[in-house]
Amino acid sequence: MPEIEKIHKYIDEHFDDHIKRIQEYLRQPSISQTGEGMRETAEMTRDYLKEMLGAESTIDSTSGYPVVFGKLKSKTSNRWMFIYGMYDTQPVEPLNEWTSPPFEARIVDNRIIARGAINSKGPLMATLNALQSILEVAGDLPFNLIFGVEGEEEQASIHLPEWAKKRESELKQCEAMGMWIPSQAIPGAPPALLLGLKGIVYMELECRTNPLDVHSSQANILPNPVWRLIWALNSMRGQDEVLIEGFYDNVEPPPPEDLELVDKYSELLVKAMTASYQVENYRGVNPKAMARNLIFKPSPINIDGIISGWTGPGTKTITPAKATVKIDIRLVPNMTTSEVIDRVKSHLKKRGFEDIEVRVLGAYEWVKVSVKDKISQAAIKTFKELNYEPVVMQMLPGSAPFYLFTKPPFNMKFIMSGPGHGGRAHAPNEYLMVDGIKDFEKYIASFLYNYAET
Repeated sequence: MPEIEKIHKYIDEHFDDHIKRIQEYLRQPSISQTGEGMRETAEMTRDYLKEMLGAESTIDSTSGYPVVFGKLKSKTSNRWMFIYGMYDTQPVEPLNEWTSPPFEARIVDNRIIARGAINSKGPLMATLNALQSILEVAGDLPFNLIFGVEGEEEQASIHLPEWAKKRESELKQCEAMGMWIPSQAIPGAPPALLLGLKGIVYMELECRTNPLDVHSSQANILPNPVWRLIWALNSMRGQDEVLIEGFYDNVEPPPPEDLELVDKYSELLVKAMTASYQVENYRGVNPKAMARNLIFKPSPINIDGIISGWTGPGTKTITPAKATVKIDIRLVPNMTTSEVIDRVKSHLKKRGFEDIEVRVLGAYEWVKVSVKDKISQAAIKTFKELNYEPVVMQMLPGSAPFYLFTKPPFNMKFIMSGPGHGGRAHAPNEYLMVDGIKDFEKYIASFLYNYAET
């Protein structure tokens, strides 16, 4: 029996233990916004790397939450790969909308329901399960591995550049990076080969008009910061497009072949959104146009939240002293975070909103790899060996800090795909389908061998 078949058999035979380990990891809270369980989860992650894989592992301090570093040397290979992961999650509120407690990781209707199930402690532990299976059967890995598991991905990875500089010598050895994520949009759908990620700029705009909240009877003669922000936001965006001068100047038009590929899976994208989030009220009715918009266009200034005034029960008649809005903008090739930030600030100043303070809370650049690259071809080969025909998805609408590693000084290629399904990331009842985890682990093991042959 070839080595990879033995590894797949080992995964089959130890699958119950693998599921229990995923549940164990998910039962440990790790909410970076509040700090709940963060140190404990970092220590747990370090211990998994040591005990499951025999890796050298330490908790690297940063100016924020630590990064768990790991190093695992192959006995036979001189090639290096970087495994990126995150151990932090989003908050669980609104708690009353969960049908199963978010940190009990119960299996309900063949789904592990937990915060972090799909995004992305569940896939991280499944990755470690796959690597352990290789070591148990083959006694060695086809690559030398560096691990970096951060605790601030949900906080825009603000201290990851600091860590990358600290570990520059180790990271420069790596030719590629991997973060495997189940990519079947709905159960039974073909998995997606994800070739890119949008960039993002996350900002706060704050307007203060008075030193203190004032009785609303004075509204006739006092400025209101909420209205001021509303007028500013209205100047920045129309119904379907951004009104900031020069915003679209560097957006790269997609080639015809990319448009054709997106058209093929456009209906699947819409079905996935409807199934995962029960969304029905879309900005558009044509699946092809919606998919092209989602993949190839920058987002039109999303409002994440507005904070101001009295929002408690009953009445309180005030003119607020200040108002804050949180916004994010997703970037596509060839936009840059610096140009978008500069254009937002310049726009507000030109329109007379120089009193509005702009604070940048986080920023990622976009990333992209060619379908013709050997890492992409190894992924396609692996999917087909497991009887999947993947769809090629040029750009995931989400964002991640991969640009730190794909651009100089590291210039790594990246892989982000895998069979399996999960959903409701950042929402109540986040889940990971149990049925897909076995093939997901087999995919990772097979991919490493296939890529090592290139």
